[in-house]
Amino acid sequence: MKPRRAFTLIELLVVIAIITVLVGLLLPAVQKAREAANRTRCLNNLKQIGLAMFMYADTHNSLPSAYIYHATPLIHPPLPLPGLRKLDRPPPKPAPPQHPGWGWAALILNEIEQNNLARIINYNLPVESPSNLPARTAILSVYDCPSDTSTGVFTVKAERNVDVASAATNSYAACFGFGGLPNSAPESGNGAFYRNSQTRISDIKDGTSSTFLIGERAALFAQSPWAGVVSGGTIRTTPGAPVYSALYEQAPVMVMARIWNKPLNSPLSEPYDFFSPHTMVGNFLFADGSVHSLSIATELTILHALATINGGEVVDESGF
Repeated sequence: MKPRRAFTLIELLVVIAIITVLVGLLLPAVQKAREAANRTRCLNNLKQIGLAMFMYADTHNSLPSAYIYHATPLIHPPLPLPGLRKLDRPPPKPAPPQHPGWGWAALILNEIEQNNLARIINYNLPVESPSNLPARTAILSVYDCPSDTSTGVFTVKAERNVDVASAATNSYAACFGFGGLPNSAPESGNGAFYRNSQTRISDIKDGTSSTFLIGERAALFAQSPWAGVVSGGTIRTTPGAPVYSALYEQAPVMVMARIWNKPLNSPLSEPYDFFSPHTMVGNFLFADGSVHSLSIATELTILHALATINGGEVVDESGF
């Protein structure tokens, strides 16, 4: 009877060691190739968004608004409840409504071949209206960067953590400009997008090849609805985001981001900043329809100039 051949313990350990080394060598290459493919898909998303923007502008004679707001008369505050003492602390003042709130990504649905989705939206009702639930929770791949790990349906919360509405995320934000206050003064941006903006291509004095339209703000950093602004809600730093502080901003920031005094992907970034899920670069759509990957080390002076539509503007230091 012939003896059965088998690996000795030493041979087995050597084989395992060799396999481990090979996996260690191959894994970074596989991850690098995967990230390169994801970055290409992300650039393609922005290219599609750019084509849709120009188709919208051809039809409406301007780019879409960052979001739509219809002013409503102020409602007289209710009378004090019986027994309420004069010195009792008043209830917190709610954030002003931003109805209906439909954002740039919802306004170009027909141009990205999402006509059926556009048809089920009642644009006269607020984004957070119950009847608009099926639309605002629809996941659209063109608005999800494949490197963004926190996309999908999430819950928009009010300042005191009360659930406001469910919505699907957007990995991209419209450029509000350089500085300014997209949270409390959303109509005052110096970029291509702000509340009720109707920017024409001819309004971009900096040159279309030198002006941001849309940039990345990954959901892994701050989740925001593609549908638009949810009144009463906030945009918050996503738990586990690669930044130092967990912060929140008011509802208008859901659709817009700005350039200010921090570089791209700064660990000090706040929800109104652009933030990329890619390694060392952030992807942007420019007003000439081109898309580019900018290094996160790009100088702030360059980013400032790219964020605005006008040349030679005076920087307002109060915008911080």
